[in-house]
Amino acid sequence: MKKVAERSVTEVRIVEAAVQLFSRRGFKGTSTREIAHLAGVNEATLFRYFARKTGLFWAAAESRLTRLKLGRELQNGLAADLDPEVVVPMLVEFLVNIVAQYPELMRLVYVAGFELPGANRMFQEHLGPIFDAVNAYFGRCAARGAIGKLEPTFATLGLAGAVSAHCNLHQLFTGQDLPEDIQALAPAYTQFWLNALRQQVPATGDNGVFG
Repeated sequence: MKKVAERSVTEVRIVEAAVQLFSRRGFKGTSTREIAHLAGVNEATLFRYFARKTGLFWAAAESRLTRLKLGRELQNGLAADLDPEVVVPMLVEFLVNIVAQYPELMRLVYVAGFELPGANRMFQEHLGPIFDAVNAYFGRCAARGAIGKLEPTFATLGLAGAVSAHCNLHQLFTGQDLPEDIQALAPAYTQFWLNALRQQVPATGDNGVFG
């Protein structure tokens, strides 16, 4: 796969058109003819760059995934095991920025998960290091009592999923739009999750799932 910086102007247009259509209509609901039309090229030109639609989808997904980087301050906070009161606001800001700047990314993640086998390989490559760093941090926090004793993946996936789901599903279920500047919601997300993480979660449930 070519790096984005090495792509021609035509290829970039094709990939960007694919991002928009795949994220709106899904993989099966999008045709290469529609992508070519939106990109302003003919379908033969599209196939010179991408022989298969699946290859074009992965290029579209990767064009967004490669933009996700933990900021240095957040990386340092995680590595140094700073208190959740310091780190959680930075994590929320990171997640809210993703939703605000790359709204199509989560839709591409959903499309890949439901429609394309083998999607986990690409997402683990790009998102795995971020997940591992955050998950390990919450694990250490739980071990030292900085948060309730819980399975760290609950905190990691719960935080990411809650912010994403609220931003993407709020209008659908309530009929009301979120604030135009969704970053204004960051303090509320932060306070909710700090309160949740401080609660003591039993180490072992009635069914003995956790030890």
